[in-house]
Amino acid sequence: MNYSELQTALADWSARSDLTSYIPSFIEFSTAMFNHGQGGVKPLRVREMMAIEDLTPVSSVCTLPSDYLQYRRVVELASRRRDLQYVTPTYADQEYSDRASGLSSDFTIIGSSLYMFPLSSNDIELTYYEAIPNLSDINTTNWLLTKQPNLYLHAGLMQLAMFVKDNDLFSRSAALVTAVIDGLNSSDLMANYAKAGTRIKGITP
Repeated sequence: MNYSELQTALADWSARSDLTSYIPSFIEFSTAMFNHGQGGVKPLRVREMMAIEDLTPVSSVCTLPSDYLQYRRVVELASRRRDLQYVTPTYADQEYSDRASGLSSDFTIIGSSLYMFPLSSNDIELTYYEAIPNLSDINTTNWLLTKQPNLYLHAGLMQLAMFVKDNDLFSRSAALVTAVIDGLNSSDLMANYAKAGTRIKGITP
């Protein structure tokens, strides 16, 4: 299914010929819901959304990618790779009030910026969830529409139902969307961690 076919499917499934001009907005709102969640619908977080990007700090501050949603791992690219731990902005301000320099151990995120503490000029390797790109007449497909066209269809119907105040259609569509997203998130979690082994560090008997 592509963008044009999705619009046709939404018109057919809703049996509404008077909403054609609104359907692109319903699709756009659906993509935003997948990225950020909506009401009782959780955001989608699966491995297809993961990306790795090297960031170069300016005064120990890195600008996050424009499609950034959520970090997965932050590594300082020092002579030895160093995993950094997230701390709250309040903790960072109190613990590193002297703004000392050195190898970083922590990071925090404020707005579209990532701050390292202690301050460091080393590059950062950021593993993160990137936003699902919007569909359009130019960008006619994305990985999610290819993998789960039914999710886009029912999410679009959910947005349409809110617009026309059709509570029954909204309830049915929201239940389907929630079930599919929960299933995708759970499957991805199992794929990543279900068979992970345990590595013991240090001296053992």
